[in-house]
Amino acid sequence: MNGDLAQVASQYAEALLELAEESSPGNLDRLETIHRDLKAIAEVYNSNHDLSLVLNHPSLSTQDKKDLLLKTFGGKVDELTKRLLRLLADRRRLEVLPDLDKPFAELLRHRKNIVSAQLTCSEKLSDKEVADIKARLSEHLGKKLELDVEVDESLIGGLVLRLGDQVIDGSIKGRLSSIEKTLLSV
Repeated sequence: MNGDLAQVASQYAEALLELAEESSPGNLDRLETIHRDLKAIAEVYNSNHDLSLVLNHPSLSTQDKKDLLLKTFGGKVDELTKRLLRLLADRRRLEVLPDLDKPFAELLRHRKNIVSAQLTCSEKLSDKEVADIKARLSEHLGKKLELDVEVDESLIGGLVLRLGDQVIDGSIKGRLSSIEKTLLSV
């Protein structure tokens, strides 16, 4: 997805979330339902090449596109999601359909006071170690934490934590790289 489409998708996701909050104040279940809708739509759109071709074909009328969308998703999604599908068709912005779920998920996490982080380590951590790290980070941040743990043996040892735009590199590979840069700059 290019930067312009990402920005457009983010704007639609934010507007959808705000509208859902206005129509159902404090109802996180509805926000979760809409998020599931957006994920399902993205999965269908990305896995069905013919659907994406038809929806983006210039010779197909807006009404035909809306009819196809409602026939495909209509009975399975929230009313606000249906309204979004119709709006995107009217505005000729259906190309953002597969990209709406990620910004919506990020906004939803923010509303729920949840931070998403990625932890990369050199070897598999036990469930207890992951739980301890998660608890300490959550306490330090003062927020709930969604932690995605990956193993990368090239780190040699230690951990790398990615929290939004911030990276904390406590790996041996990172330390060796830092020493190498220092030595080369002398």
